[in-house]
Amino acid sequence: MRNGTTGKTPSGIFYGKRPGRNAGILPLVLACVFSLTLAAGTVEADEVMMANGDRITGVVQSLGDGKVKVKTPYNDALELNWASVRGIVIQAPTEIVLKDGTALMGTVEVSATGGINVVTQSAGKVPVGDLGLIEKINPPKKPSVTYKGDVQASASLTSGNSDTVSGNLSAKFVARSKRQRLTLRSGWNYAEDTGTVSARDANGSIKYDFFVYDKLYTYVNSLLEYNSFQDLNLRSTIGAGLGYQILESDREELAFELGVSYFNEDFKTAMDESFASGRWALNAEYKIIPDKIALFHFHEGYFGFEDLEDLYIRSEQGIRFTVIKDFYTTFQANLTYDNTPAPGTEETDTTLMFGLGYNFDL
Repeated sequence: MRNGTTGKTPSGIFYGKRPGRNAGILPLVLACVFSLTLAAGTVEADEVMMANGDRITGVVQSLGDGKVKVKTPYNDALELNWASVRGIVIQAPTEIVLKDGTALMGTVEVSATGGINVVTQSAGKVPVGDLGLIEKINPPKKPSVTYKGDVQASASLTSGNSDTVSGNLSAKFVARSKRQRLTLRSGWNYAEDTGTVSARDANGSIKYDFFVYDKLYTYVNSLLEYNSFQDLNLRSTIGAGLGYQILESDREELAFELGVSYFNEDFKTAMDESFASGRWALNAEYKIIPDKIALFHFHEGYFGFEDLEDLYIRSEQGIRFTVIKDFYTTFQANLTYDNTPAPGTEETDTTLMFGLGYNFDL
């Protein structure tokens, strides 16, 4: 018998090293690994087709603020202008959010008409006629409750031929969940001319919304106001009604409300008034340039059911310019109109403000 050799005797008995039982498995394992490698290499990547004919392959990560992010083998986060994209293919199920708020989960393919289809499990192919209808891809998940608002202030001081001092403060706070929203507003205004007070007023309001459906909600609200130059100790309201959130996105907001209220005015010298009233309100904001320039408008009005001359309107409107990060400057005009003011007082009060503010979004 020889070491390191194998053979068999004439009788058919093997001698030396005997072949292992698993000797035939290794080629099979190698073949499987090779097949899987080939299969992985043939998996198609996402594809973004640009207006100039370029095709970017990789993994589409997200779309927001007009930029689509694509991870490629040669760039971890390539940002492309969404307006320059003419077609897109996404292989893995992905969340697609349209501008009307519709959210779809599925893969994305180019349709025969030149648009795209979102292929969902529940509804099959959902055609999206134009890429411009897509607002977001894989938007960041929002917390169950969000908090946002702003605080702004303005002041002025002059001396010489006239000695004047004035100041305003205002704040807004909004807590929002899927079904509920709480809104707080407050304001304070003061002015003095040559030692004589010429303006002094303050206001605060609270409103709670409950969303019955995605856009339709019920609300309860209350308003408190004080204005010494309108002979007003306290104006107060409490009411309820319905609202409709027409638009709600990072760029634009628009809501309209209609309801009923109890309206009460406590004057210093004039006869006090109280009556049942109707209420309407409009709240709008539009970012002309996201994170740079924004227009805003809010107003609410009350009208008496018994006497339509009992009309009261308050409004805030203006424009904001971002200075740096969350700080902004604002040009704002606040107006109040009382169709039946106390004797000796004007119907309309207008306050113009130029101030500095701070936005927060938690």
